[in-house]
Amino acid sequence: MRERVIAVLAHPDDETFICGGILARYAAHGADVTLVCATLGEMGRRMGIPPVGDRESIGLIRERELEEAANALNLSRIRLLGYRDKTLEIISRDKLVSELVAFFEEIKPTVVLTFHPERGGHPDHCAIGEAATIAAKHYDQQKESFEFYYITFASGGKQQETFRDMKLTYETHDISAYLQQKLAAFRAHRTQSGLHRALWGSAKQAKQSLSAKEFVWRVTFLPHSKV
Repeated sequence: MRERVIAVLAHPDDETFICGGILARYAAHGADVTLVCATLGEMGRRMGIPPVGDRESIGLIRERELEEAANALNLSRIRLLGYRDKTLEIISRDKLVSELVAFFEEIKPTVVLTFHPERGGHPDHCAIGEAATIAAKHYDQQKESFEFYYITFASGGKQQETFRDMKLTYETHDISAYLQQKLAAFRAHRTQSGLHRALWGSAKQAKQSLSAKEFVWRVTFLPHSKV
C-alpha cells in the first residue's frame, strides 16, 4: 500500500529545517506527501541578506520559497491554511481542528507529522501541534490506522516517556542519503538561510554543515485518550 503522509506545520521552512530529510525519504520511497502550512511566516524578522523584501512583500516571497523547497524534497502538494503569522495561538482552535480533520478524512493519511503541543519552541508551532493532535485523536477514534510523530530539533531525548494521554518513543532517523535534497530546500528558503554561511559554500562543505540525522517522537495514543 502506498504511504500517504501529511506534515502539519506552521511556517515555510519548518518542513525543511526540521524534517526535510524524513519527508524526502518518504517521497523517494513512493509516498504521497502533503504539506499543510498554516501561515506564510510574514511576521518573521529575516528578510534575506541583503534584504530581498519588506513587511508587505515577504509573505509572497516566502510562499514562492516554500514551493521551490517542496519541489526539491519531491513533496506531492502544499495546502496553505492562510492564517496570519504569529496568531495561531489566539485564533479559534475548533476551526483549525475542523480544517485538519477534513484534510485527514480527505487524504486518509498513514503517517502524520507535526509539532509537540508544548515543546514546539514557538507559539505557532505549539498551537498547530495541539490542533493536529486533537484532529488526529478524532481520526484515531474512527479506527483509522496511522502513525503519528512529533518532529523536533533536539537530539538525545529520553528513550520513552508518557505525556498526558500519550506514550512518546524517541527515534533518530539517518537522512544522509537525502542531504543533497535537504540542501537544495535549505537554499530555496533564501530569506531565512542567509545567516547560515556554510550552506552557500561548495556543495561538499554545505552538506557537511547539515546534520545527517533528524529526530522525532513517535506517539501512541493510550486507550483512555480523549478528544
